[in-house]
Amino acid sequence: MPRGFWLGVGLALLFVAAAGAAKVALDLRAEALPVYTTVPDWPFTDQDGRTFRLGQTRGKVVVLGMIYTHCPDVCPLITARMRELQQQAAAEGLADQVFFVTITFDPERDTPEVLRRYAEVRKVDFRNWAFLTGDLPTIQHLTQVLGIYTERVYLINGTPVSGTPAPGAGLHYFINHTDRLFLVDRQGRVRALLPGSRTDPAEAMRKIRALLRER
Repeated sequence: MPRGFWLGVGLALLFVAAAGAAKVALDLRAEALPVYTTVPDWPFTDQDGRTFRLGQTRGKVVVLGMIYTHCPDVCPLITARMRELQQQAAAEGLADQVFFVTITFDPERDTPEVLRRYAEVRKVDFRNWAFLTGDLPTIQHLTQVLGIYTERVYLINGTPVSGTPAPGAGLHYFINHTDRLFLVDRQGRVRALLPGSRTDPAEAMRKIRALLRER
């Protein structure tokens, strides 16, 4: 073959390789997720009564949700979405790289024992999932850091009342709150806000894989 022919083939192969490298770079850039805030390394108490610091999850991608066990609507669905993601991560061999954290809005009622029973009923695998409670000021501060809205709605004998009534017979409360899940990277930074009970597991797993690919 003429020398020019092989030169042309070489240039064509270089062009194809360069185009492929450019596409990979663009794909990686398209997958880059924003940084919203950093999850503070505060101490909580897990479902077994042990101290659990949020910093213990550094080095893993974290799926973080906030619920309360008396919630009548979205909280069981948030937990179900997280359970689906836990199962999918395990199916893909990622159980040792992805950790799940559920924190209660309602530490007055959600003791470690209550959280454990709540999780066990939902067949949670505790090997990479912690259910946490703590003191109310710390939990309220965390909701502020994460941008979660919460509001207690008090009822007396089933009737909503304004303000904060004195404790008494028939007093009960619900907590209105933002329906959201968070994806946290290996450095403890919130990188994705998911629509809580309406989270699409496939889309969430795509983002989790993207965070796992980061170095």
